[in-house]
Amino acid sequence: ELKALEEENKQLDVWLSGSRPEEIEALEAELRRLDGQQRYLEEKSDLLTIISPVSGIVTTGKLKEKIGQHVNKGDLIAEVHELQTVTAEIAIPEKEIADVKRDQKVVLKARAHPQMSFQGVVTAVAPIAMKQEDWRGERTVLVTTQLDNTSLLLKPAMSGMAKIYCGERRSIELVLRRFTRYVRVEFWSWW
Repeated sequence: ELKALEEENKQLDVWLSGSRPEEIEALEAELRRLDGQQRYLEEKSDLLTIISPVSGIVTTGKLKEKIGQHVNKGDLIAEVHELQTVTAEIAIPEKEIADVKRDQKVVLKARAHPQMSFQGVVTAVAPIAMKQEDWRGERTVLVTTQLDNTSLLLKPAMSGMAKIYCGERRSIELVLRRFTRYVRVEFWSWW
């Protein structure tokens, strides 16, 4: 019993004397390591937050299937569309593009809403012509317009018909112009 009391007194002395300096240093080093690891994990956690450059509605289907997939910086994760204003691309035949200029009035009718007209203006005319992939194979130039869509009736990837107003002309001028253009092209092709 005396021996047990001496052991307990020694243990009490160790507890009362406090921790040894090397134990304190080791614990402080562990604390610094854990703080560094916490900062690193917080930085990594910030990289998990995805912010769209535009506000709008996510239109990518089955987005939950992408959870857990590896993505690289700059990869497309989801499409976000701002639906209040819609950008429409109109393919104009190469032979009709001469009179199309910026700021001309555009009226568009969507196939889904043929009774309604959506108005805008030409915002850009592409600098190059592209060959169509359809059965006609003619070259077209893309014309871009912005349309007000506060009604939210227009959806991404919808199609329709558009008219671009290029100014007042008499119908005889249009017929003669097309005939002259046709003759010049045919005449040129003989050479």
